[in-house]
Amino acid sequence: MKNLLRWTNLVLVLATLPAFLSPVINPNTIWHFSVLGLGYPFMLLGHVVFAIFWMVRRDRYVLFSLACIFIGFVHFPGYFGWHFSGESGKVEKEITVLTYNTAGLKGFGRDTSITEPQRLAQLKTLAKEAGYPGIFCAQESTSDYTVDLLKAGLGYSHYYQSGGTVIFSKYPFVQQGSLLYNGASFGVWAGLKTPQGVVRVYSVHLQSNQMTNTANKIATKGDLREKQTWRDIRFVLARYKNSAQVRARQAQVLARHVAGSPHPVIVCGDFNDPPTSFVYHVLSENLQDSFREKGGGIGATFAGKLPALRIDYVLPSRGFKVRSHRIHRHLELSDHFPVSVKLTQGG
Repeated sequence: MKNLLRWTNLVLVLATLPAFLSPVINPNTIWHFSVLGLGYPFMLLGHVVFAIFWMVRRDRYVLFSLACIFIGFVHFPGYFGWHFSGESGKVEKEITVLTYNTAGLKGFGRDTSITEPQRLAQLKTLAKEAGYPGIFCAQESTSDYTVDLLKAGLGYSHYYQSGGTVIFSKYPFVQQGSLLYNGASFGVWAGLKTPQGVVRVYSVHLQSNQMTNTANKIATKGDLREKQTWRDIRFVLARYKNSAQVRARQAQVLARHVAGSPHPVIVCGDFNDPPTSFVYHVLSENLQDSFREKGGGIGATFAGKLPALRIDYVLPSRGFKVRSHRIHRHLELSDHFPVSVKLTQGG
Protein backbone atom coordinates (compact mmCIF):
# COMPACT_ATOMS: atom_id res chain seq x y z
CA MET A 1 0.00 0.00 0.00
CA LYS A 2 2.81 2.37 0.92
CA ASN A 3 4.57 1.74 -2.41
CA LEU A 4 1.33 2.47 -4.29
CA LEU A 5 0.99 5.80 -2.48
CA ARG A 6 4.60 6.66 -3.28
CA TRP A 7 4.09 5.92 -6.97
CA THR A 8 0.87 7.94 -6.97
CA ASN A 9 2.69 10.85 -5.34
CA LEU A 10 5.47 10.60 -7.90
CA VAL A 11 3.00 10.65 -10.82
CA LEU A 12 1.36 13.72 -9.27
CA VAL A 13 4.75 15.45 -9.04
CA LEU A 14 5.56 14.61 -12.66
CA ALA A 15 2.18 16.08 -13.75
CA THR A 16 2.51 19.18 -11.58
CA LEU A 17 5.92 20.40 -12.72
CA PRO A 18 4.91 20.85 -16.40
CA ALA A 19 1.64 22.43 -15.23
CA PHE A 20 3.73 25.27 -13.78
CA LEU A 21 5.03 25.94 -17.30
CA SER A 22 1.57 26.18 -18.90
CA PRO A 23 1.44 30.03 -18.70
CA VAL A 24 4.56 30.37 -20.87
CA ILE A 25 4.00 27.53 -23.36
CA ASN A 26 1.84 28.49 -26.35
CA PRO A 27 -0.72 25.69 -26.89
CA ASN A 28 -0.09 26.07 -30.62
CA THR A 29 3.40 24.74 -29.88
CA ILE A 30 2.58 22.09 -27.23
CA TRP A 31 -1.08 21.93 -26.18
CA HIS A 32 -0.70 19.31 -23.42
CA PHE A 33 0.66 21.88 -20.96
CA SER A 34 -2.67 23.76 -21.16
CA VAL A 35 -4.57 20.69 -19.96
CA LEU A 36 -2.18 20.21 -17.05
CA GLY A 37 -2.44 23.91 -16.14
CA LEU A 38 -6.21 23.52 -15.95
CA GLY A 39 -5.74 20.94 -13.20
CA TYR A 40 -3.48 23.05 -10.97
CA PRO A 41 -6.01 23.62 -8.11
CA PHE A 42 -6.68 19.89 -7.84
CA MET A 43 -2.98 19.05 -8.02
CA LEU A 44 -2.32 21.55 -5.24
CA LEU A 45 -5.00 19.93 -3.09
CA GLY A 46 -3.46 16.53 -3.77
CA HIS A 47 -0.02 17.76 -2.69
CA VAL A 48 -1.44 19.22 0.52
CA VAL A 49 -3.05 15.87 1.36
CA PHE A 50 0.16 13.96 0.57
CA ALA A 51 2.29 16.44 2.54
CA ILE A 52 0.13 15.99 5.64
CA PHE A 53 0.14 12.20 5.21
CA TRP A 54 3.93 11.95 4.80
CA MET A 55 4.55 14.36 7.69
CA VAL A 56 2.42 12.20 9.98
CA ARG A 57 4.38 9.17 8.77
CA ARG A 58 7.68 11.09 9.04
CA ASP A 59 8.56 10.01 5.53
CA ARG A 60 11.05 11.87 3.33
CA TYR A 61 8.53 11.79 0.47
CA VAL A 62 6.99 14.85 2.10
CA LEU A 63 9.77 16.87 0.45
CA PHE A 64 8.39 16.18 -3.03
CA SER A 65 4.94 17.58 -2.28
CA LEU A 66 6.30 20.48 -0.22
CA ALA A 67 8.59 21.43 -3.11
CA CYS A 68 5.66 21.42 -5.54
CA ILE A 69 3.55 23.52 -3.17
CA PHE A 70 6.25 26.14 -2.73
CA ILE A 71 7.41 26.25 -6.36
CA GLY A 72 3.85 26.69 -7.60
CA PHE A 73 2.66 29.06 -4.89
CA VAL A 74 3.10 31.99 -7.26
CA HIS A 75 -0.05 30.75 -9.04
CA PHE A 76 -2.12 30.40 -5.86
CA PRO A 77 -3.25 34.08 -5.61
CA GLY A 78 -4.90 33.69 -9.02
CA TYR A 79 -7.32 31.20 -7.46
CA PHE A 80 -7.63 32.30 -3.84
CA GLY A 81 -7.65 35.85 -2.51
CA TRP A 82 -6.80 37.14 0.94
CA HIS A 83 -8.74 40.42 0.76
CA PHE A 84 -12.07 39.74 2.43
CA SER A 85 -13.28 43.35 2.42
CA GLY A 86 -12.81 46.10 -0.13
CA GLU A 87 -12.14 49.73 0.71
CA SER A 88 -15.33 51.29 2.06
CA GLY A 89 -16.99 54.52 1.05
CA LYS A 90 -17.34 56.16 -2.31
CA VAL A 91 -14.50 58.36 -3.50
CA GLU A 92 -14.24 61.09 -6.11
CA LYS A 93 -13.98 59.95 -9.75
CA GLU A 94 -14.53 56.30 -8.88
CA ILE A 95 -15.37 53.98 -11.79
CA THR A 96 -17.41 50.83 -11.17
CA VAL A 97 -17.12 48.07 -13.78
CA LEU A 98 -19.27 44.97 -14.12
CA THR A 99 -18.48 41.99 -16.37
CA TYR A 100 -20.92 39.14 -16.91
CA ASN A 101 -21.28 36.26 -19.34
CA THR A 102 -25.06 36.32 -19.39
CA ALA A 103 -25.55 33.11 -21.45
CA GLY A 104 -28.61 34.86 -22.88
CA LEU A 105 -30.15 35.11 -19.38
CA LYS A 106 -31.68 31.67 -19.95
CA GLY A 107 -31.60 30.72 -16.30
CA PHE A 108 -29.35 28.27 -14.49
CA GLY A 109 -29.36 26.20 -11.33
CA ARG A 110 -32.49 25.21 -9.52
CA ASP A 111 -34.93 26.73 -12.01
CA THR A 112 -34.34 27.33 -15.71
CA SER A 113 -37.93 28.46 -16.35
CA ILE A 114 -37.28 31.90 -14.87
CA THR A 115 -39.79 34.58 -15.92
CA GLU A 116 -39.03 38.03 -17.31
CA PRO A 117 -40.09 39.86 -14.10
CA GLN A 118 -37.78 37.55 -12.15
CA ARG A 119 -34.93 38.29 -14.55
CA LEU A 120 -35.49 42.03 -14.18
CA ALA A 121 -35.67 41.74 -10.39
CA GLN A 122 -32.35 39.85 -10.27
CA LEU A 123 -30.69 42.34 -12.63
CA LYS A 124 -31.85 45.29 -10.51
CA THR A 125 -30.57 43.57 -7.37
CA LEU A 126 -27.25 42.99 -9.12
CA ALA A 127 -27.04 46.66 -10.14
CA LYS A 128 -27.67 47.77 -6.55
CA GLU A 129 -25.15 45.32 -5.08
CA ALA A 130 -22.50 46.36 -7.60
CA GLY A 131 -22.98 50.05 -6.81
CA TYR A 132 -24.84 50.90 -10.03
CA PRO A 133 -21.82 50.38 -12.29
CA GLY A 134 -21.05 53.01 -14.89
CA ILE A 135 -19.64 50.36 -17.25
CA PHE A 136 -21.11 46.92 -17.93
CA CYS A 137 -19.33 44.43 -20.21
CA ALA A 138 -21.60 41.58 -21.28
CA GLN A 139 -20.83 38.39 -23.18
CA GLU A 140 -23.11 35.85 -24.86
CA SER A 141 -25.82 38.49 -25.25
CA THR A 142 -26.66 37.77 -28.87
CA SER A 143 -30.38 38.51 -29.03
CA ASP A 144 -32.05 41.92 -29.13
CA TYR A 145 -34.28 40.66 -26.31
CA THR A 146 -31.28 40.07 -24.03
CA VAL A 147 -29.73 43.45 -24.86
CA ASP A 148 -33.03 45.29 -24.30
CA LEU A 149 -33.58 43.45 -21.01
CA LEU A 150 -30.10 44.37 -19.80
CA LYS A 151 -30.62 48.01 -20.76
CA ALA A 152 -33.97 48.08 -18.96
CA GLY A 153 -32.73 46.23 -15.91
CA LEU A 154 -29.52 48.20 -15.44
CA GLY A 155 -30.43 51.56 -16.94
CA TYR A 156 -27.79 52.36 -19.57
CA SER A 157 -28.10 55.09 -22.19
CA HIS A 158 -25.10 54.10 -24.35
CA TYR A 159 -24.06 50.73 -25.73
CA TYR A 160 -22.08 49.11 -28.52
CA GLN A 161 -22.56 45.51 -29.65
CA SER A 162 -20.87 43.13 -32.06
CA GLY A 163 -21.89 39.51 -32.11
CA GLY A 164 -22.60 38.44 -28.55
CA THR A 165 -20.31 40.93 -26.80
CA VAL A 166 -21.59 44.30 -25.59
CA ILE A 167 -20.35 47.35 -23.73
CA PHE A 168 -23.06 49.26 -21.88
CA SER A 169 -22.08 52.64 -20.46
CA LYS A 170 -23.41 55.64 -18.58
CA TYR A 171 -20.50 57.57 -20.06
CA PRO A 172 -20.46 58.90 -23.65
CA PHE A 173 -18.64 56.93 -26.32
CA VAL A 174 -15.69 58.65 -27.99
CA GLN A 175 -14.95 55.79 -30.39
CA GLN A 176 -15.66 52.09 -30.67
CA GLY A 177 -14.82 49.02 -32.72
CA SER A 178 -14.76 45.23 -32.95
CA LEU A 179 -11.99 42.69 -32.39
CA LEU A 180 -11.73 40.15 -35.20
CA TYR A 181 -10.04 36.78 -35.59
CA ASN A 182 -10.40 34.98 -38.93
CA GLY A 183 -13.13 37.44 -39.85
CA ALA A 184 -15.28 36.71 -36.79
CA SER A 185 -15.84 39.07 -33.86
CA PHE A 186 -14.70 37.86 -30.44
CA GLY A 187 -15.02 41.20 -28.64
CA VAL A 188 -15.70 44.91 -28.73
CA TRP A 189 -13.82 47.96 -27.48
CA ALA A 190 -14.82 51.54 -26.80
CA GLY A 191 -13.24 54.79 -25.68
CA LEU A 192 -15.40 56.17 -22.87
CA LYS A 193 -15.37 59.71 -21.54
CA THR A 194 -15.25 58.97 -17.79
CA PRO A 195 -14.59 61.21 -14.76
CA GLN A 196 -10.97 59.97 -15.00
CA GLY A 197 -10.65 61.03 -18.63
CA VAL A 198 -10.93 58.82 -21.69
CA VAL A 199 -10.62 55.12 -20.83
CA ARG A 200 -10.58 52.32 -23.39
CA VAL A 201 -12.75 49.40 -22.31
CA TYR A 202 -12.76 45.91 -23.81
CA SER A 203 -15.49 43.28 -23.54
CA VAL A 204 -14.27 39.94 -24.90
CA HIS A 205 -15.44 36.36 -25.13
CA LEU A 206 -12.59 34.09 -26.17
CA GLN A 207 -13.22 30.81 -27.95
CA SER A 208 -15.54 28.53 -26.00
CA ASN A 209 -14.54 24.91 -25.39
CA GLN A 210 -18.05 23.79 -26.45
CA MET A 211 -17.85 20.71 -24.30
CA THR A 212 -19.70 21.65 -21.10
CA ASN A 213 -22.41 18.98 -21.42
CA THR A 214 -19.88 16.20 -22.05
CA ALA A 215 -17.60 17.42 -19.24
CA ASN A 216 -20.56 17.53 -16.84
CA LYS A 217 -21.50 14.01 -17.92
CA ILE A 218 -17.99 12.75 -17.12
CA ALA A 219 -17.96 14.61 -13.78
CA THR A 220 -21.32 13.24 -12.64
CA LYS A 221 -21.77 9.87 -14.35
CA GLY A 222 -18.33 8.92 -15.69
CA ASP A 223 -17.20 5.33 -15.11
CA LEU A 224 -13.61 4.58 -16.13
CA ARG A 225 -14.60 0.95 -16.69
CA GLU A 226 -16.91 1.99 -19.53
CA LYS A 227 -15.66 2.55 -23.09
CA GLN A 228 -18.10 5.44 -23.53
CA THR A 229 -16.42 7.35 -20.71
CA TRP A 230 -13.05 7.08 -22.46
CA ARG A 231 -14.66 8.20 -25.75
CA ASP A 232 -16.08 11.21 -23.92
CA ILE A 233 -12.66 11.97 -22.41
CA ARG A 234 -11.02 11.85 -25.85
CA PHE A 235 -13.74 14.15 -27.22
CA VAL A 236 -13.20 16.65 -24.38
CA LEU A 237 -9.42 16.65 -24.86
CA ALA A 238 -9.74 17.17 -28.63
CA ARG A 239 -12.17 20.06 -28.14
CA TYR A 240 -10.00 21.62 -25.47
CA LYS A 241 -6.89 21.37 -27.66
CA ASN A 242 -8.54 23.10 -30.63
CA SER A 243 -10.20 25.76 -28.49
CA ALA A 244 -7.04 26.51 -26.48
CA GLN A 245 -5.10 27.06 -29.69
CA VAL A 246 -7.71 29.49 -31.03
CA ARG A 247 -7.86 31.34 -27.68
CA ALA A 248 -4.08 31.75 -27.70
CA ARG A 249 -4.22 33.44 -31.10
CA GLN A 250 -7.18 35.61 -30.09
CA ALA A 251 -5.30 36.65 -26.93
CA GLN A 252 -2.32 37.73 -29.02
CA VAL A 253 -4.59 39.83 -31.26
CA LEU A 254 -6.16 41.43 -28.19
CA ALA A 255 -2.78 42.05 -26.50
CA ARG A 256 -1.49 43.88 -29.57
CA HIS A 257 -4.63 46.03 -29.69
CA VAL A 258 -4.32 46.86 -25.98
CA ALA A 259 -0.64 47.75 -26.41
CA GLY A 260 -1.59 50.25 -29.10
CA SER A 261 -4.13 52.10 -26.94
CA PRO A 262 -3.32 55.78 -26.32
CA HIS A 263 -5.53 55.66 -23.19
CA PRO A 264 -5.64 53.62 -19.97
CA VAL A 265 -7.47 50.34 -20.53
CA ILE A 266 -9.83 47.99 -18.70
CA VAL A 267 -10.01 44.50 -20.22
CA CYS A 268 -13.11 42.56 -19.17
CA GLY A 269 -14.61 39.28 -20.19
CA ASP A 270 -14.80 35.53 -20.33
CA PHE A 271 -11.35 34.19 -21.26
CA ASN A 272 -12.47 30.53 -20.99
CA ASP A 273 -9.07 29.80 -19.45
CA PRO A 274 -7.77 29.74 -15.85
CA PRO A 275 -4.98 31.85 -14.29
CA THR A 276 -2.48 29.05 -15.05
CA SER A 277 -2.87 29.49 -18.80
CA PHE A 278 -1.00 31.02 -21.71
CA VAL A 279 -4.01 33.27 -22.44
CA TYR A 280 -4.02 34.74 -18.94
CA HIS A 281 -0.26 35.25 -19.01
CA VAL A 282 -0.36 37.09 -22.35
CA LEU A 283 -3.25 39.37 -21.35
CA SER A 284 -2.29 40.13 -17.75
CA GLU A 285 1.44 40.62 -18.34
CA ASN A 286 1.25 44.44 -18.42
CA LEU A 287 -2.03 44.88 -16.55
CA GLN A 288 -3.37 44.35 -13.05
CA ASP A 289 -5.69 41.51 -12.09
CA SER A 290 -8.49 42.91 -9.92
CA PHE A 291 -8.92 39.59 -8.11
CA ARG A 292 -5.25 39.38 -7.17
CA GLU A 293 -5.44 42.96 -5.91
CA LYS A 294 -8.68 42.83 -3.90
CA GLY A 295 -10.31 39.39 -4.25
CA GLY A 296 -11.28 37.32 -1.22
CA GLY A 297 -11.78 33.57 -0.91
CA ILE A 298 -12.13 31.19 -3.84
CA GLY A 299 -12.17 33.09 -7.13
CA ALA A 300 -14.32 30.67 -9.15
CA THR A 301 -16.62 32.44 -11.61
CA PHE A 302 -18.06 29.42 -13.44
CA ALA A 303 -21.29 28.08 -11.96
CA GLY A 304 -21.27 24.70 -13.69
CA LYS A 305 -20.38 21.28 -12.31
CA LEU A 306 -16.64 21.78 -12.89
CA PRO A 307 -15.41 23.33 -9.61
CA ALA A 308 -12.83 26.07 -8.96
CA LEU A 309 -12.92 27.47 -12.50
CA ARG A 310 -11.99 31.13 -12.61
CA ILE A 311 -12.41 32.23 -16.21
CA ASP A 312 -14.00 35.72 -15.98
CA TYR A 313 -11.66 38.66 -15.43
CA VAL A 314 -11.26 42.41 -15.03
CA LEU A 315 -7.73 43.57 -15.94
CA PRO A 316 -7.17 47.34 -15.56
CA SER A 317 -4.05 49.32 -16.45
CA ARG A 318 -1.49 49.76 -13.69
CA GLY A 319 -2.41 53.42 -13.37
CA PHE A 320 -5.67 52.45 -11.66
CA LYS A 321 -6.10 51.59 -8.01
CA VAL A 322 -8.37 48.59 -7.41
CA ARG A 323 -10.61 49.38 -4.43
CA SER A 324 -12.80 46.26 -4.46
CA HIS A 325 -13.50 43.04 -6.33
CA ARG A 326 -16.76 41.16 -5.82
CA ILE A 327 -18.18 37.95 -7.31
CA HIS A 328 -22.00 37.89 -7.20
CA ARG A 329 -22.80 34.21 -6.70
CA HIS A 330 -26.50 34.30 -5.86
CA LEU A 331 -27.79 34.98 -9.39
CA GLU A 332 -29.27 32.10 -11.39
CA LEU A 333 -29.50 33.77 -14.78
CA SER A 334 -26.39 32.18 -16.30
CA ASP A 335 -23.75 29.49 -15.83
CA HIS A 336 -21.30 32.29 -14.96
CA PHE A 337 -21.19 34.64 -11.99
CA PRO A 338 -21.02 38.42 -12.51
CA VAL A 339 -17.89 40.23 -11.30
CA SER A 340 -17.91 43.88 -10.19
CA VAL A 341 -14.82 46.01 -9.57
CA LYS A 342 -14.34 49.55 -8.24
CA LEU A 343 -11.43 51.58 -9.62
CA THR A 344 -9.90 54.96 -8.89
CA GLN A 345 -6.85 56.80 -10.18
CA GLY A 346 -3.43 56.09 -8.76
CA GLY A 347 -2.21 52.48 -8.71
